[in-house]
Amino acid sequence: MQAATIIEASAYIALAGVLITAALSDLRSRLIANRLPLLISALFVVAATTKLIAGTPVTIALLWPLATGLIIFLIGLAGFAAGMMGGGDVKLLAATALMAGPALAVPLVFYTALAGGLVALVLLIWQRASKSTSPHAFKVPYGVAIMASGLWICFLKVSAVSV
Repeated sequence: MQAATIIEASAYIALAGVLITAALSDLRSRLIANRLPLLISALFVVAATTKLIAGTPVTIALLWPLATGLIIFLIGLAGFAAGMMGGGDVKLLAATALMAGPALAVPLVFYTALAGGLVALVLLIWQRASKSTSPHAFKVPYGVAIMASGLWICFLKVSAVSV
């Protein structure tokens, strides 16, 4: 395995760690620290740089993923304005879309929505069973859903890089 391949695979493994951290934070406090999407953006720079060094065209390694992240951010911003998502969720999803790239962005959003529905259902069942009245109990931690779909992206990317 070449050094660039190892570095790129390591960036996706680190992404998995950041996503797990974000999900745990979202579960505990319903907040995702700004440093986590920023860290993912830095991992994107590392992954894109290794692709560029390996000879991948700039449009594929950098421009299309940046456009993808921006589009996901703008869609998420609409969800934030509608009160459907928190700001941290939007930033985390957009940063994860950078790493996913255009080919996996739609599945990322789709699986995040499915996982978000499952998280909301589990939360509803838990609320009814525990009769919770906590203000946090009624907020869906989408960081968990983003983590689930993001881990799938990590698996696909590491598998593709290591072949």
